[in-house]
Amino acid sequence: MKKIIRTVLLLTLLTGLKASAQTYEVPKDYHFKRHEDYIKYETEIIKAADWLMRTPWGTEPVKTEAANQFILQWAQGTPDVVIELKQAIMDISDTNPQLGFIYMSQFCKYAIQHKTGFNKALANLAALKAVIEKYNMEPAHKRDNDVEKLIDIDKDGKLDYWINNEFTFN
Repeated sequence: MKKIIRTVLLLTLLTGLKASAQTYEVPKDYHFKRHEDYIKYETEIIKAADWLMRTPWGTEPVKTEAANQFILQWAQGTPDVVIELKQAIMDISDTNPQLGFIYMSQFCKYAIQHKTGFNKALANLAALKAVIEKYNMEPAHKRDNDVEKLIDIDKDGKLDYWINNEFTFN
């Protein structure tokens, strides 16, 4: 009986995840010309960031690319969010480029949700923790020594110190 209940719960959960992934639609015909245009799409940036986190790599490549480009265009032009692309960020996304978009989208999400009292170190922390989470949950990831070092730093409870003082994989 317990096996049946577990199976039903698992199927319900998986169906729910699939349904939520299918209901997300990347905005079309968006334009970023004025400051108001960026503000108008902030909730869509959060939705895209969340969708990228929960969607396995390779399952919806066209939608993933569209979401990545939407976030990239928004991030490159918005005057409200400035992402410093440090070498460490490049290092964690060289083997698995998708992690660079996870970092960027989660940094943007944090910045949108914490406009008052924004803290760049906390935005980096949230984005890097998301990278670790996605790397660990993504069966299609390629092994990456830099991400594994990042995971070890986090396991040692030193991720915030590393961000504030080193932010490099020397």
